[in-house]
Amino acid sequence: MRLELVIDLIKAYSNKDDKLFKDKVSQIAEEEKAKGNKNSATKLLAAFQKNDFKIDEGGSKKVFFPSSGAQVASNKQPQIIAPRDKSNNLELFEVIYPSQIDNSSIFLAPKIENKIEAVINEYKNKDFLVSNGLPVENRLLLCGPPGCGKTSTAYMIAKKMDLPLIYVRLDSLVSSFLGQTGTNIRKIFEAVNGRNVILLLDEFDSIAKMRDDKNELGELKRVVNTLLQNLDLLTSDVFVIAATNHENLLDKAVWRRFNSVMYLDLPNKALRADYIKHLMSFHGIGDSKVNYDKLSDFTSGLNFSEIREISLKAIKNIVLNEGSKDLSIKDYVEALIDVVFLYNTDKEVLDISKLRKLRENGVTLQVLAELLDIPRTTLSDRLKKEEIRHG
Repeated sequence: MRLELVIDLIKAYSNKDDKLFKDKVSQIAEEEKAKGNKNSATKLLAAFQKNDFKIDEGGSKKVFFPSSGAQVASNKQPQIIAPRDKSNNLELFEVIYPSQIDNSSIFLAPKIENKIEAVINEYKNKDFLVSNGLPVENRLLLCGPPGCGKTSTAYMIAKKMDLPLIYVRLDSLVSSFLGQTGTNIRKIFEAVNGRNVILLLDEFDSIAKMRDDKNELGELKRVVNTLLQNLDLLTSDVFVIAATNHENLLDKAVWRRFNSVMYLDLPNKALRADYIKHLMSFHGIGDSKVNYDKLSDFTSGLNFSEIREISLKAIKNIVLNEGSKDLSIKDYVEALIDVVFLYNTDKEVLDISKLRKLRENGVTLQVLAELLDIPRTTLSDRLKKEEIRHG
């Protein structure tokens, strides 16, 4: 834990600045999670919530009391208790609280950020819009490949709206007893209906599939009907966000239930560079020896999750093995190779197509040969054969 954060906490407490105190607790928890100390971060946030800290922002007080991660309380609504699956007694959703969310590590394309701000602004002014006969966007569908920030985007919206996020993994609801799946869906929607919350339906395509698919059972089609009916019955207080990696599988009727759709693609060059730079700065790693444009080129075609894994591996290698605090191109490429090749760089089974991709992204033959311990001429010959094979 950094000393300056402790000092900031003391100042916030002394000045009775509840908002700053909450922000600093969240920042400390995020740093602990980034270091791999997830248990410490969880205990910190639990202690913060257990002691009933009251956050007064603009005269509106809300207090959230998490017990097992399933309850939310505020002065405007009663507690929300997560219903349980009848077959295994597991809770059907998790509640994520605004104080547990840190938006500082979320990077999105400017157009996506602008759209999110517009959606949030509409929702905050929904009463005014409705009074003027205008519809409010409160049903958002997030599409795109894995690891590109769909779940993080939902967290960011919850943080900015200062609302609890009800997190549901729909793929985990699909039971071998499909009748139970429909029952679980009804339980979830009944628990949140009429509440001022954000309902995140993750892995949406696992249930909301096309009903004209001949490979699907009739019972599963009835589950889709149950989902659609319950979406229609939700009050406007519930802001629904659905996330899917396979939007092409969604039933046509599902699309009509959402008044806003966003596609979150792989990060572009500028976003990749900014994200890598942020991670290095956050962990106090010097960057005088690197060109972030080059590192961005090296990671072309990768998602945020993959870039994070590579960057954190490079950071750990520097801190643990070198004692230095400066990142080099070689440090980063070494981590990149480990992640791309799944930590298996055996010369006999090396995937040359992946090497070819790294070369196309700008990694030099000399650096690859040195890190893989393969003679440069041998590597060059194997890459040429790969080029000929693929035309």
